[in-house]
Amino acid sequence: MRTRTLTLPALAGAGLLLLAGCASDGEAPETSESTASESADPSASAAPVPSEITPGATAEDLAGTSWFGTAEGVAEVTFTLNADGTVDFESFNGQPFDAPTDVWSVDGETFSLTISQLQAPTGEVVDIVFTGTAATGGMELVGDDGAGTQYPMTIAQV
Repeated sequence: MRTRTLTLPALAGAGLLLLAGCASDGEAPETSESTASESADPSASAAPVPSEITPGATAEDLAGTSWFGTAEGVAEVTFTLNADGTVDFESFNGQPFDAPTDVWSVDGETFSLTISQLQAPTGEVVDIVFTGTAATGGMELVGDDGAGTQYPMTIAQV
């Protein structure tokens, strides 16, 4: 059976790359003139920018939508919520991995996402159930592995 490993080191590495990209060896010249640069172009952004977050989404609203986000201590993910309640992971820490037991649902105002077959640092295979307020545009979720460990997750609709 294939499992996905919880990977804090991968997330730490991504954070270091982000910090390295923000560092600069030179000082910015003092000027009162505004100048345009390619990086100022909003279309130059590589990371998805969440659209307006609108709570109150239904299962019908979310079916067929794609999402990008990070679950702290678990993975960076890109996935699609299928109309049949399954989830297709296009990327799980940069690797494709899809299990038919990855599912989602909406019950009232609560969105649930179950990521299955995760290998915990202890070696145990666990399912993590993420829950939060159902919304379009973006969601803040909290995952529970059934043993009391919680994992915050932020996702943006792409």
